[in-house]
Amino acid sequence: MKKFSLALAAFFVSTLTFAQTADEVIANYVKAVGGNDAIAKIKDLSMTMSGEIQGQSLEVLIQKKPTNKFLQAISIVGMGEVQKQVCDGTKAQIGGMQGSQDITDAEKVKAIAMQSYIVPEAQYGALGAKLTYIGKEKVGDADAHKLEVAIGEVKMTEFYDATTGFKIRQVITAETPMGTQTITSDFSDYKDVSGIKIAHKMNQDLGMAQLALTATKVQANTNLADALFEIK
Repeated sequence: MKKFSLALAAFFVSTLTFAQTADEVIANYVKAVGGNDAIAKIKDLSMTMSGEIQGQSLEVLIQKKPTNKFLQAISIVGMGEVQKQVCDGTKAQIGGMQGSQDITDAEKVKAIAMQSYIVPEAQYGALGAKLTYIGKEKVGDADAHKLEVAIGEVKMTEFYDATTGFKIRQVITAETPMGTQTITSDFSDYKDVSGIKIAHKMNQDLGMAQLALTATKVQANTNLADALFEIK
């Protein structure tokens, strides 16, 4: 009985040793992409991605300038720009083919401005994110750590590869012009850009459509002008 008790105690010690916390998962991800020092050296980032949705070719331009300037423009070949989202840190604007809408609600602006960070996950602590570790789950062939993340009104489920540390999936429920929509984004093909690793492929399940995007151009520290993020 004594030997059995010792073996049982050893089992519990082993289990605790390998247990994960949400903070550890995020810290491992930040380390995997280059670390806080490397991230801090990136003052702005521009990314152009191309893909196809429902037979139409499109291009997505994303520009970031921490701590609160963000722009995303979507263009469809033959139609031009069909959607644009921009944040100057104080307010945000979402525009489309049917006009534009100014957003001044502080929480909604914060949610958009959060995307301005080069690696938003590295700022979860500063943003007051509430992190909950759920456990391990398969994402494709990979074992992944599953987290629930809440930042104000933004609630996400995130998955981090247990081997590489990279974020490989994010599930978010968002309000869109078509109503409430759950969007699942899968990230892969991490490549070095000025000292940090950025996913160059993103596959999105939009519910009614699938979207596969591949980065065709990624540049850091190009001194993006504040005027790019002005809301008129």
